[in-house]
Amino acid sequence: MKKLSLTLFIFILFQNLYAQTAQQSHQQAIHEIKNLHFFYDGKGMSISPDLIKFYDLYKMIFKTIDNKSALNQRWGLNLVDNKIVGLFEVPYKKMNIGVLGCVACHSGKAAGEFIVGLGNKTIDVGQIGKDVYRVQKMWSLYPGDLKSPEFRSLHQQSLKFTKKLSNPEITNLTQGLVPTSLIRTWFFEQANEKVPENFPRGQVKVPHLWGYGLKRQSGSFWDGEGKGVLPGWAVAVELFAGQTTENVRAYEEKIHHAEDLFSYLLPPKYPFNVNQEKALKGKQLFTQNCQGCHGQYHQNNDGISIFDFPKAIPLRVVKTDNDRLKALTPKLYELISTNPLNDLIQFKKQPEPSYVAPRLEGIWARFPYLHNASVPTVYELISSPDQRTKRFSLKNAGEKERFDEIHLGLRVNEPLPKKSSRQIYNTSIPGQSNSGHFFPFMEKLSHENKIEIIEYLKTL
Repeated sequence: MKKLSLTLFIFILFQNLYAQTAQQSHQQAIHEIKNLHFFYDGKGMSISPDLIKFYDLYKMIFKTIDNKSALNQRWGLNLVDNKIVGLFEVPYKKMNIGVLGCVACHSGKAAGEFIVGLGNKTIDVGQIGKDVYRVQKMWSLYPGDLKSPEFRSLHQQSLKFTKKLSNPEITNLTQGLVPTSLIRTWFFEQANEKVPENFPRGQVKVPHLWGYGLKRQSGSFWDGEGKGVLPGWAVAVELFAGQTTENVRAYEEKIHHAEDLFSYLLPPKYPFNVNQEKALKGKQLFTQNCQGCHGQYHQNNDGISIFDFPKAIPLRVVKTDNDRLKALTPKLYELISTNPLNDLIQFKKQPEPSYVAPRLEGIWARFPYLHNASVPTVYELISSPDQRTKRFSLKNAGEKERFDEIHLGLRVNEPLPKKSSRQIYNTSIPGQSNSGHFFPFMEKLSHENKIEIIEYLKTL
């Protein structure tokens, strides 16, 4: 009996220590990720030298920067404590450089809660690129250090970056989406080859980061084709922005450390009440119908998620928008194989075109749903595509008033403006279809069944 009690004591102690360690690692990761960027030796995602001074002036004039400002409404940037999340002022050779960090995209709001590791729901990289390019062209007239070689080099790099970012042929068309086509252009540039005409934009929503440790092992990105155990894909955007291959090799250990940090993030707990009776029934429905693609879910005694590998599901099965997969051509595979960082950036070809069925921890916060953010709620996601909302507003998408507790996701009764707007998601735009992810069992689900599944998903 004493031996049994001692064993139980050791088990409980281990569980408590594990929970404390997991929470501590999570908090430490958040602290570091908030300040993480990859600007190095004058290269990276940055704006023209000293242009950051106007941001300081902007803050001084307007005193308070909130979600009503153009920084949020037009550019979709997160604003916390009167600051742009993920914008840093970095000194470099007697200049001040405005640098974008990881949390500019990989953080966001859901139900009014700011969450590090959640994809930004409203970021508009195309609009940012277009506006900042124009400002930087005017900044070219700045006489101060314009003759400095360092100033000219960084200024030209920033101009090139924002011009490519705003290229109407390949950039995103709607807030909250980022075009994977921009990253793919880097491989063509390295081979001195022209980007093909009608290059698919491959718009996707910014992915969440919790569970990243196992996701990267099974294949990075929505198509599962990036070999995530290698560090190069983590800085693909930096390379597109002008970072050099030499610099990437110089800070390779920093990339590994960053990916470890992402792996420590825990999913956010659902912030409202859950009907446990309905959740129990929903778990049974989920186990019977959804587990085959999305897997099983377990937590330890302290409610810490125990992550598992996501699965790649063939396109012929899931039948969602295929624009993201169109660019996976033999030519692209060839260019990836021969790129100058091909020991750090490699592909992991799937047997057939597929999308990863994401793990569902923290799913309540990750709306809109599907890889291209085309479905506003879980309720619609498990309903027939012809019943899904065709146009919806992304304005203040992360705020509490836009959160739909019942249908789980983005409230869609927001009035739509008559004029076209990048804040309006239109499912008729190529690459933004809300088709697919509809299976025979869903036809048999009653309204109450759907609510039960939703209640269960809130517990993950």
